Amino acid sequence: MDRLASVFEGTLKAIEEGKEEIFNIYESTRSEIQRLKKELEFLRLEIVEIIKKVDDQQRQEKKLRQKLMEVNKNFHNYTEKEMLEIYIETKDAQVELQLLQAKELQLRTRRDEIERTLKNLDKTVQRAETLMNQVSLAIRLLKEGINEISQYYSKDQRKVTAFMIIKAQEEERRKVAREIHDGPAQSLANIVLRLEIVEKLLEIDHKKVKKELQELNVLARENLKDIRRIIFDLRPIQLNSEGIVETIRNYIQNYEKNYGIKCELQVKGTERTLNPAIEVALFRMVQEGMTNVAKHAHSATCKVILEFRENSVLGRIIDNGRGFDVKEVLSNLGKQFGLIGIKERIEMYSGKFNLTSIPGQGTTFEFELPYSK
Repeated sequence: MDRLASVFEGTLKAIEEGKEEIFNIYESTRSEIQRLKKELEFLRLEIVEIIKKVDDQQRQEKKLRQKLMEVNKNFHNYTEKEMLEIYIETKDAQVELQLLQAKELQLRTRRDEIERTLKNLDKTVQRAETLMNQVSLAIRLLKEGINEISQYYSKDQRKVTAFMIIKAQEEERRKVAREIHDGPAQSLANIVLRLEIVEKLLEIDHKKVKKELQELNVLARENLKDIRRIIFDLRPIQLNSEGIVETIRNYIQNYEKNYGIKCELQVKGTERTLNPAIEVALFRMVQEGMTNVAKHAHSATCKVILEFRENSVLGRIIDNGRGFDVKEVLSNLGKQFGLIGIKERIEMYSGKFNLTSIPGQGTTFEFELPYSK
C-alpha cells in the first residue's frame, strides 16, 4: 500500500507541475492578448488620423492637378519657371498621396492581422482554461484517492485530518483566485489599457479624453466594489459570539449594500446551539446560495428561510429572477463549479439539497443539514 500511495503522489506531483506549465502558457497568452489589444487601439487611432491626412492630401492634389491643367491650357500666361514650379508641386503632392495611401493600407493590413491573431489567442485561452479545469478535477480525484488510501490503511489518522484541512484550504484559495481573476484582475488590466489610450488621445482629441476619463471613473468604482465584495466574503464570521441567525442577518444587511438586492430573512422554529462545524457549513450554504443569486439570477429580491426542525435545520433561498432549466444544469454538473462545491459540502455533513427553477419565474435552492452527523 505504501508503494501504491507513492505512485499516487508521484502522479499527482507530475500533474500539478503540468498544471503549472499550462498556467504559465495561459498567463503568457493573456499578456500577449493585452499587448495586442493595446497595439490594436493605437492602430485604430493611427488609421483615423491617416484617413484624415489622405482625404486632405487628395483635396490638395486635386486642386494642384486642376491648376496644372489650367497652366497647360493657358501656358502663354505663365513663365517657364512658374510652369515648372506648379508641375513639381503637383508631382510632390501625388507622391505624398501615394505614400499616405500605402501607409493606410499597411496599417489596415496590420489591424486585420492583429484581429485574426486575437481571435486565435482567445481560443487558446479558452482551451487553456478548460484544460486547467480538467487537470484540477484530475488532481482532486487523485487527492481523494490518496485520502481514501490513508483512511483505510494508515494507522496515523492525524495525517488524514491534516490532508483534509490542506485540501479545504486549497479549494478556498482556488475559489478566491478565480473570483479575483474573473473580476478585479481583468478590470484592472482593462483600466491600464484604457489609460494608455487616454495618454495617446491627449495628443489627438482632448474632448474624447474627458469622456474616456469619465468612463474609467465608473469602471474604477465598479472594480472597487468587486474588491470590497471579495474582502467581505473573506471576512471572519463571529458565529461563537452572535449565533447563526444573527450572523446571517448581518450578512444579509451587508449583502444588500453590496449588491443592491432587497433581502428578507424568515426564521421558523426555535434557534438552537449547533455544532460549530454545522454552523459554519450552514452559513457557507446561505452565502453560496445568495452569491449565486447576485451573479446569475438577475433578481431584484431574495428571501432566506431558516427552519429549525427536531433533528435538522432546513434552509431555503428563493429569488424571482430569470430561472433556468434544472435538468440541463444538473446534467452538466461537472461544469458548474459552484454547485459542485455546494453538493460536496452538503454531502460531507450527510445532508440533502434540492434545486427547483422555472425559466422567467425564479429559483428555489433548498438544503437540509442534520444536527448530529
